[in-house]
Formats: sequence, C-alpha cells, structure tokens
Amino acid sequence: MPGHSPERENPIERYLLLQCRRNGLLCMKFTSPARGGVPDRIVVSYSGTVFVEVKRPGGDLEPRQRAVHAKLRRFGAKVYVVDDRPSVDALIDLLARGQGRGREQRETA
Repeated sequence: MPGHSPERENPIERYLLLQCRRNGLLCMKFTSPARGGVPDRIVVSYSGTVFVEVKRPGGDLEPRQRAVHAKLRRFGAKVYVVDDRPSVDALIDLLARGQGRGREQRETA
C-alpha cells in the first residue's frame, strides 16, 4: 500500500487503545479481508459506536479510504481520523462525555 507505514502508525494506535481502556471504552481492531480502505478501529462507548482511522502524524487518507469513509457516512456511521495524541484525546473526550453522536473530527484532525 503506497505511503503506508505501520511502524509509524503503531504508537498512535497503541495510545488510542490505552486511552480507550482508561476511559472504559471498547476498542476493537477492524479488518475486512474482502474490502480495503476500511477504518483501523471500531470504538464502542455508551454514546455510540464509531469507526476510527489511525494515521501517522500528518498522514493523509488514501483515495480508497476516503471513498470507504464517505460510504460509511452515507449510511449514518461516524468516522473519525486521528494522527496524534491530541486528536486521540479529543476523540476520547468526545466519546467519554457522551457526545459521540455529535460533530465528527476533521479528516486529518
């Protein structure tokens, strides 16, 4: 996958998992063998279930990811993109406060 660098995404993904655990949220790895471009994680909270794409700091979504995220949103799903600790913290705060059904973060938040 062009531009994909799992080594650089792992620290952010680990931080997301740690923060979810600390805040009582369920964070599951999401893979779909038959469909590429799906978000990396599904986070379940009392305020709802959201999809989370984890990027390296400053990383951009690939065209296939943009298309899949748009399709998920058309079906009413919430999709968030995190690429650093502050964006993870903002998402966790949003979900922990019970506001997960509210405004989505910017694509490259």
